[in-house]
Amino acid sequence: MGIDMNLLKQLREATFAPMKDCKDALVEANWDFDKAQDILKEKWILKAWKKADRETKEGTVKIVSKDGKICGIKLLCETDFVAKNEWFQALCDTLLDKIMAQNELFNSKEEAPAALVEELDKLVKEAVWSLGENMQLKDMLYTAQKGFVYNHPGNKVASIVFYEWDDEDIAKEVALQVAAMNPTYLDFDSIPSDLVSSMEEKFRQELLESGKPANMIDQILKWKLNKALAEDVLLEQEYIRDWAKKIKDILPAWFKVTSYIRLAIK
Repeated sequence: MGIDMNLLKQLREATFAPMKDCKDALVEANWDFDKAQDILKEKWILKAWKKADRETKEGTVKIVSKDGKICGIKLLCETDFVAKNEWFQALCDTLLDKIMAQNELFNSKEEAPAALVEELDKLVKEAVWSLGENMQLKDMLYTAQKGFVYNHPGNKVASIVFYEWDDEDIAKEVALQVAAMNPTYLDFDSIPSDLVSSMEEKFRQELLESGKPANMIDQILKWKLNKALAEDVLLEQEYIRDWAKKIKDILPAWFKVTSYIRLAIK
């Protein structure tokens, strides 16, 4: 049987597999389009398995807001060259669409429905064939909480700030802060008590050994604790647009940050 160029082109467009592999699959399938796709998918999975041990230090993070829902993914690959590839970016959009097409909400990949995770991981494995690198869907989320979404140019960092009351301008400033400064905790109350106790014990011992007056130790201890922890606490961080202010200083009395999420490559 001669080569059916139209069928070959259709298979190439449907799978993004190299032309030679498309031709070989069609020949093996006796020019049955569906069987040829199945053959290529089996090869994709095998190829993905062989690349699975390769490090994935690059990739894309992307968060979108639509119809009152917020959806985000963190998709990793081996090189920045592939991360910028239009097919890789199209895969990101496909994954986001798949997530938003279902109803169950979740805050991380670990909390996502097992069937959805399996479907998305399979799509990622299949994409290994066309892009030639190991890829991994590292994280994802889908929420109906009210939040402001910020995607930093370059698709390496994105953030969401969840808040109460209406002031998108303030929410945007906080989202920029989260993306730029990567806080660990929202406020002092969010810090694990065992961490605070450990640091307090360490600083107290240092102060006692330094010979500080006993009646001043508690006051100095509080100052040292706040100073040491402030860099990791969002509301206590110095505001990136005005270092003389803290984030809590730019928040109107009626505005409340309830939580935040930051996705980043590296």
